[in-house]
Amino acid sequence: MMATNPRFNPQTSEDRITVICLHCQKPIEVPRRVITFTCKYCHKPLRLEDIQFKKYEARRVIETCGTITIEKNGNVVAEQVRCGAMIVRGKLRGNVSSRSNVLVGPEAQIRGNVTAPQIAIGAGAILEGDYRIGPDESTVQS
Repeated sequence: MMATNPRFNPQTSEDRITVICLHCQKPIEVPRRVITFTCKYCHKPLRLEDIQFKKYEARRVIETCGTITIEKNGNVVAEQVRCGAMIVRGKLRGNVSSRSNVLVGPEAQIRGNVTAPQIAIGAGAILEGDYRIGPDESTVQS
C-alpha cells in the first residue's frame, strides 16, 4: 500500500480557502490553486487571481476576489471595480468596492466612490468622491 502525502491530497482542507462572493456576499470554499470558479449560490463567474495594471486600461467592470494593483504608470478607467483588496500607486477613475484594505500611495489619484473596511492614504494623494469606510452594514448583525 502506497502512503499518501496529506499536503497533496485534494480532499484536505489545507488546500482549500474560503472566498466571499463579490455578488451575493456568501462564503464559498474553493481549492487554493483555482483561478476562476462559479459561485454555487448566485451562479456568477468569479476570478481569484491578482490583477496588476502598469499602463492605460479602460474596462466597463473589473472584478477579482484577489488584489488589484495599479502601478505608478498605471491609469485605469472603469465604471465599477470589485475586488478583494486594492493597492493604488497610479491613477484610477471609477467606483471601487473592496472586501478588504485599500492602500493609496502618496502619488496616487482616485476619482470615484470607494467602499472598503479600511483605507490607508499616503500624504499627497488626490481623492475625489464619496468614501464609505468601515464594516459593510449589510453583513453586520445587530
